[in-house]
Amino acid sequence: MVGAEPFPAGSNSDKLWQGKARALLARAIERHGGWAAWRTFAGVVLRPVRLSGLLPTVKGLGRTFVLPGRIEVRPCDGVTTLRDYPEPGRHGVFERGQVTLFDRVGRPTVQLANPRPTFRWLRKYRRWSPVDALYFFGYAMAHYHALPFTLVDARPRRVVRARVRGRLVDGVEVALPRDLHTHSRVQTFYFDDGLLVRHDYVADIVGAWARGAHFWEDFVTIRGLPIARRRHVVARFGRFTTPLVALHAEFADVTAQ
Repeated sequence: MVGAEPFPAGSNSDKLWQGKARALLARAIERHGGWAAWRTFAGVVLRPVRLSGLLPTVKGLGRTFVLPGRIEVRPCDGVTTLRDYPEPGRHGVFERGQVTLFDRVGRPTVQLANPRPTFRWLRKYRRWSPVDALYFFGYAMAHYHALPFTLVDARPRRVVRARVRGRLVDGVEVALPRDLHTHSRVQTFYFDDGLLVRHDYVADIVGAWARGAHFWEDFVTIRGLPIARRRHVVARFGRFTTPLVALHAEFADVTAQ
């Protein structure tokens, strides 16, 4: 059974993941298509049809950056491409921390090897430029679509429970690798019969106060992997959610690359 052996034989991760945390991750990997589907998964293409909420509004959606026409994600490679961004005919690429904006004929116009340090101190509170938004949405989409498979590289800290749509579900809090470009090093993932349905984190580049509970909804299966077409993030205190919508995103025309 795929879920019974979630880690490469003899790996350090195999020793770290034990007990209930191991069983949760094994079931999640199985529910999300298993290693065979993941290793042959080239990527996914999504068309964003809605982006709203406090975060994109405050950071300048429609004023300092725009919604891309199409998003292409190659999660195995850590690459996200925003098409028709920051204007029609152009595109931007996030690749393992590096961001590049290209002109209409494919020439790079802006390139930053690692924008993360620019989001420090008071600079966290600026409106986002097209490069800033490319970094945030680029790393977020690359990380989301690599889950739960890349959790084998994380260190489990504790098993927890939380409520999702009225149901108590089990989750695991983990410490992610320090070199991973993502929201925060410590994050929590909740599974309903193996399906990733809630994801708690702190959006560090926004601020220590930006504590979100991210609900994964409206799944479609693409080449054996469930892909969430709706992402709803609300502010939280600990594991308790609030009605404040930090971000709401909806996608259509979800296809394989």
